[in-house]
Amino acid sequence: MLKRFAFLLTFLAAVAAHAQPKPGAKDAIKFDVAVGGQSMVNVAVPDAVNIGGSPDTRGVTEALSGTVQRDLTLAGYFNLIDKASFLIDPKVEGMDPQYKAWFNVGAQGLVKIGFQIVGTTVKADLRLYSVDRSQRVALPAPYDAVADVELDPDKLRRHAHGFVDQVIKYYTGTEGFFRTRIVFVKRIQGGKELFMLAPDGSDEMQLTKNGSINMLPSFNAGKIIFTSFKDGNPDLFTLEKGASSKLSSYPGLNTGGVLSPDGTRVAATISKDGNPEIYLLEAGTGKVIKRLTNTDGIDASPTWSPDGSQIAFVSDRHGTPQIWVMGADGGNARRLTYQGDYNQTPDWSPRGDLIAFTARDERYKFDVFTVNVSTGEVARVTQDQGNNEEPSFSPDGRYLIFSSTRSGEAKLFLSTLDGRVQHPVSQGKGEYLTPAWQR
Repeated sequence: MLKRFAFLLTFLAAVAAHAQPKPGAKDAIKFDVAVGGQSMVNVAVPDAVNIGGSPDTRGVTEALSGTVQRDLTLAGYFNLIDKASFLIDPKVEGMDPQYKAWFNVGAQGLVKIGFQIVGTTVKADLRLYSVDRSQRVALPAPYDAVADVELDPDKLRRHAHGFVDQVIKYYTGTEGFFRTRIVFVKRIQGGKELFMLAPDGSDEMQLTKNGSINMLPSFNAGKIIFTSFKDGNPDLFTLEKGASSKLSSYPGLNTGGVLSPDGTRVAATISKDGNPEIYLLEAGTGKVIKRLTNTDGIDASPTWSPDGSQIAFVSDRHGTPQIWVMGADGGNARRLTYQGDYNQTPDWSPRGDLIAFTARDERYKFDVFTVNVSTGEVARVTQDQGNNEEPSFSPDGRYLIFSSTRSGEAKLFLSTLDGRVQHPVSQGKGEYLTPAWQR
């Protein structure tokens, strides 16, 4: 009964500590961190150069080149060349590179950033050069020419994020994610509120200010669905364009709501009939379409497949919480994980092949894993770094954001799927919990 109760509280995020079982669990997950053979692209990114106009007193250099440098580091595909090794002064060189000098320091790619401040406008010139080919790389607008950007750090950073997204696309074939957002929960004065930030940790902003407990957000098609106790009961709310509205307030639990890929339905955990089960709700009204599960166990934490045909969820119907998959109509339920005795918080990759989840390993710590939907093969992402929980896939399916206590207080970390590259993202104070990446 204690383990069952602890499981329920964990996936509701209603308690901060996890119930710890007695040592000796037979099914603890045991895997090594996968280390891929990903080759790195050597890129030089000199600081932005003011090529005329007013002096930089508004942090334009940091907003442009600082953002590009951080984004490329977080992306995991790039090795940024130490500025101390540069053979030429970028300010003297200007925007037209001397390729031999950059080739001699090992650069394969070169980013040049120039700007001019004219009144309240920044004329931003961001360029990518192929040192190997001694030519400028053609990027789509607005990065094919000088762009007029409002003299505002947020807008300048967003422009730089977009540039990096295109650099990533040039080298990998898939556009980057730096113009997306991540919603998460932070503890404030005894309550929990929703916040949002950019994938590099910048532009953090508070979304809810009701002084209650708000938790378990999902972020799809511009809508954030979350659970709030602001009216006393754990109800589902939708937050869109800064305004929130109640979606579901059935007696008991209304939690873990996730919008379907077509935007018409919400899968959620509802306990109006006594036991926590997965239900389908109308996205606009919250009206029950169908009850999808009906077992003696706890069924919770639904997540949609990218095509909307299946739903993964957590169930302890066979004794311990495991990852299950069923059809979107509730049929053909099958157990997906068999290793580990405490698997939870699944998130289905936008690519459709993997589900990320939290599991308790042989050290009785919580770590992030992935499971292949077709084969059931489980791979470890984190290890020996505190508790790591609540993974959420990036929109391109190549990264995970999750909450980790490796530095003491829970913070957000970004990781490649194999765990090879992991970086802290959150920059503020307080605990950062249950992140959900915009899809």
